[in-house]
Amino acid sequence: MRPRTSPLAVRPTARTLLLVVSLASSLTACSMVGQDPVGGTDTSGPSASAEPSTEQSPEPSPEPSLIGTYDEGYELGYTHGSGTGAKATPAFLTERTAEFRRGYDAGYTTGKDEADSAATNPVTSFGSTMEWEDGLELTVTNDGPFTPSEWAAVGDYPTYLSFTFTVTNGTSTTWTSSGSTQISSGGVAGDEVYDSDQDYGGSPDGPVLPGQSISWQQGFGVNDPDDLTMSASVDWDHVEVIYTTVEDAWTF
Repeated sequence: MRPRTSPLAVRPTARTLLLVVSLASSLTACSMVGQDPVGGTDTSGPSASAEPSTEQSPEPSPEPSLIGTYDEGYELGYTHGSGTGAKATPAFLTERTAEFRRGYDAGYTTGKDEADSAATNPVTSFGSTMEWEDGLELTVTNDGPFTPSEWAAVGDYPTYLSFTFTVTNGTSTTWTSSGSTQISSGGVAGDEVYDSDQDYGGSPDGPVLPGQSISWQQGFGVNDPDDLTMSASVDWDHVEVIYTTVEDAWTF
């Protein structure tokens, strides 16, 4: 029998040690790729963590208004006339003049239309309610014929009509009447009836608080009860309202 022996221990040779050292050096070199000389990351290429640009896209220009168009047209015309007119070419002058003209026309037309609209009296039928932008309301109804009292102050007319006026104060301030009323009928001016016995005699002058209403009657002598046109003014601050039996003239 062979004697029992233990495995032989292998001693590393110099060649083996050199191979291990070379492999460790290669791994160390690979791990340093992407780092700067002081241990930071490589900054030579684009960075994924770069801050986004703070530049903002320009806001869209607002839609031009008629007033803005007019102002721009005026400025173009002024600049072209005073600053660049002497040096501008005919084509430039033609273009700038056209732009100024369009701007001026837009501004002029807008202002004129608004002024004409404000000055135009609304025309409606008796019994309709006129409401102004501030909330004040007026309704005039034709109550039909009546007979003046013996001592009434009245002109000589074939027919006398009674009208009821109602004002509702939907504004935020106290309202007081300061208007007047005129009527025409059949091509003839009518005349107001003053009859204290029947409470006919102009509009009241007492104050009306916000949210309250007031009604009163006025009588008029007319030539033709089927052909009536009345202008009713409640005060100096509100445009007159035209009440008429002429249907073709109604605007509301």
